[in-house]
Amino acid sequence: MRCSTIAPALLLALASTPAAAAVAWTGDFETGDLSQFDFVLNGTVGGTDYATVVQDMVLQGAHAARIELHDDAVWPNGLRRVELQHLPEAARTAEGATTCFGWSFHLPETLPEDPGHTLGYWESQDSYQQMMAFNTNGDDIRFITQQPSYTEHWNAQDVLTPGVWHRISMCVLWSQDPGVGLVHVWFDGQQVVTAASAKTLADGNPHFAQIGLLRGNVNYPGVPVIYIDDVVEGDTIEDVDPPEPPGGSDSGDGTADDTGNPPPATGTGPEDDTGPSTSGSNPTSGSADATEGPEPTPTDGSSGPPDASGDDEGKGCGCRTRGEPASPWWLAWLGALGLRRRRR
Repeated sequence: MRCSTIAPALLLALASTPAAAAVAWTGDFETGDLSQFDFVLNGTVGGTDYATVVQDMVLQGAHAARIELHDDAVWPNGLRRVELQHLPEAARTAEGATTCFGWSFHLPETLPEDPGHTLGYWESQDSYQQMMAFNTNGDDIRFITQQPSYTEHWNAQDVLTPGVWHRISMCVLWSQDPGVGLVHVWFDGQQVVTAASAKTLADGNPHFAQIGLLRGNVNYPGVPVIYIDDVVEGDTIEDVDPPEPPGGSDSGDGTADDTGNPPPATGTGPEDDTGPSTSGSNPTSGSADATEGPEPTPTDGSSGPPDASGDDEGKGCGCRTRGEPASPWWLAWLGALGLRRRRR
């Protein structure tokens, strides 16, 4: 019978299909709002929206986020910030777990040299200790960890090119033991930090990521702007990082330009037990662990996104194709029959 010839082929196909990792969460703004994120810090101040979803500057899909940092976007501890928060499931940042996370950003203009800004970081819930961060001064960027002491693992100069989409991706092995915790970082598709040792977990609390614009308690007359798109949490770097640098021109269509992105500089900065120096200052300066105080739960009328506490239906559109799990068994069955199927 035909079934007797199909079964061996089906079993062979199933046996040769590798177990695949998966995208755990997607923040691609294709919902048309900010509801995929757990909280929005200073999304609206004085009736003016500082965090919005736009369609004129996107990398993928039809929507991206636009964040502008005004001087009146002040947090209770004095920090100036407009940020999007993503809190993974607790088990995904528990001792011994590995989380990969990536996001793309576009700067229409170069960020100021002074004061410096932070583009993204991981922090502990409830105890609010910043564990690692990406800090900038002008078009320079560096990656630092905060515990057990402030350490600069990567410093790249002249790479935050305005008018170009860039991508930061990372994989973190979570541990309260600095001899166990590890961080890998990619910038524009190139690995720039390999197995950096650090205490990656502050304590037993879940840890969350915040991305956007953050600076210290510093008055600044300008209004820096950043666009964010294609935010992803997954199990492996393949889940969260595109196969090649995103590139892009200032046209807003996300199409790679002829020259691509400049290669990131490499190098390891000095270790400083007391925290960052003034010239490369941490925008959240004040203490080495940059403890910030509690993040409030959004309520009606707050700066949090609509339905920020809400159902899972709005958190991820399911339209992402990069890093999808391996084809299910029925595709292997169709393949065994000799049928041809285009992958969605």
